[in-house]
Amino acid sequence: MLADPPRRGLVIGLATVLAMAGVLAFVAVRLRDRDATSEVDRGTHTVLRTEIARTLSGRLGLPFRKGPDAVHCSGDLRPVPYAEVRCTAHFPLGLERRLTVEVTRVRDNQVTYRRHSLPR
Repeated sequence: MLADPPRRGLVIGLATVLAMAGVLAFVAVRLRDRDATSEVDRGTHTVLRTEIARTLSGRLGLPFRKGPDAVHCSGDLRPVPYAEVRCTAHFPLGLERRLTVEVTRVRDNQVTYRRHSLPR
């Protein structure tokens, strides 16, 4: 027995809608993921700018698109709540995105920080 053509189309349409909803949910979670945690460097007692840049670079890419070519931060991040450092992400085709990274929590030698986009 063959499936009724209208019912088959409905099943295919429903499967397509569910797949698209899953992809959109995954992208939304990736875009909202703004917090990261790093260890304090024992020598400088800060989170090094290279560590912040590496973390940001990995988190700024979309699931199907390459992230920034480079991320540069103005300094190291002190393990003090609300301490900030400015960073710039350089994307292909000359696009830049300016960010502020702010400490949200300090626990032992772990610093949790959040990125905020700056106006252009």
